[in-house]
Amino acid sequence: MKTVSLSQKLATVSTCVVICASGLYAAATPASAADPYPNAPNCVVESDHVKVKSGSTGNSVKEAQCWLNKYNYGLSVDGKFGPATDAAVRSFQKAHGLTADGVVGPKTWNALIYGSKPSQDSRAARVNSVISYARSQVGDRYVWGAEGPNSFDCSGLTLRAFEKAGIKLPRTSGAQAAAYPKVPASQRQPGDLMHYPGHVGIYVGNGKMIDASRSKGEVVERPVWGTPTYHRVIP
Repeated sequence: MKTVSLSQKLATVSTCVVICASGLYAAATPASAADPYPNAPNCVVESDHVKVKSGSTGNSVKEAQCWLNKYNYGLSVDGKFGPATDAAVRSFQKAHGLTADGVVGPKTWNALIYGSKPSQDSRAARVNSVISYARSQVGDRYVWGAEGPNSFDCSGLTLRAFEKAGIKLPRTSGAQAAAYPKVPASQRQPGDLMHYPGHVGIYVGNGKMIDASRSKGEVVERPVWGTPTYHRVIP
């Protein structure tokens, strides 16, 4: 009978351990998720279009930010999914009939990459409806808590003005500003919501705004004052 040396037995056992362990490791390591849009055009950088949300970082966030900017959101393309990106995603989702959860998943990626972008003409028409309504209220009394038709407070005026574009804003000034992404003052556009601490107005272009002014006691059109933040309500 053929005998097997102790060294041969140990070598066989070692080989088995290595192979078995390797197999177990391979089985335990999940395959990376395939890019759902491998043939999609790159907006700014190659990415796998993975699901991203508040707190995410990386190339997929950069791509999402870049695509959002094609819809006039004015984000910094820095790969960091912060509050401004979260607000922009939620606004985009609302505008495209998606669940406004702030998560860029397959449906939101599809809308960003392949969805129809709002034409400048359609945006201009909506902005015009907002500004025209606000301008028609110039001279109406300021009354705290009023939402029209003949008197307004600041957020009551913006509430009713944006309704003319089919947009339902929250009721208070702070909530209105928080609901929409901030854009730099250098990128402000007519129709942007303007926010000061405890106050809101509408930017109408040429350095002017319309607001229901408590200090003036009425709705006024006047030069922009102070340092408001600007928020893109109409993409």
